[in-house]
Amino acid sequence: MRQATLDKNKKNNSKLLKGMIVGGAIGGCISLLDKNTRKNVSENATNLKDTSKNVITHVKENPGEVKDQLLDQTKQVTDTLKNTIQEAKELVNKINSEVVEDAKELTDEATSFAEEAKEDLQGIKSDLKTTGTHLTESNDLKPKTQAELNANLNHY
Repeated sequence: MRQATLDKNKKNNSKLLKGMIVGGAIGGCISLLDKNTRKNVSENATNLKDTSKNVITHVKENPGEVKDQLLDQTKQVTDTLKNTIQEAKELVNKINSEVVEDAKELTDEATSFAEEAKEDLQGIKSDLKTTGTHLTESNDLKPKTQAELNANLNHY
């Protein structure tokens, strides 16, 4: 069953490929009906042929020179790539060190702020404790009997 499906897919793909090739050839022929298109295609084909001949001739006559040029170009590309990679590494290291340094500074500032806040809260706690002690020790604010309470209420 699976083999039949694969054969059918190959047949369909083969038809698709044939159709694309035939369609491309027909489209190319139709486009060549235009005089300007034919002229451009002819000029481009001639230029491509001449350029190819010149390159092939140059390589045949000077294989060592072409090899040296290719090696030089490869070396330049390699050097440029190495420099770019090195610069990227340095940039990453610089960014990382600055971020870490900034984070440490922020941590130190946050710690300092927290310690100051803790000291301030301890001072407030101490002041509240003292005030509470004064209030509980004060006889003027703390009536002792029901009669004193009533007298205070009637006073207002």
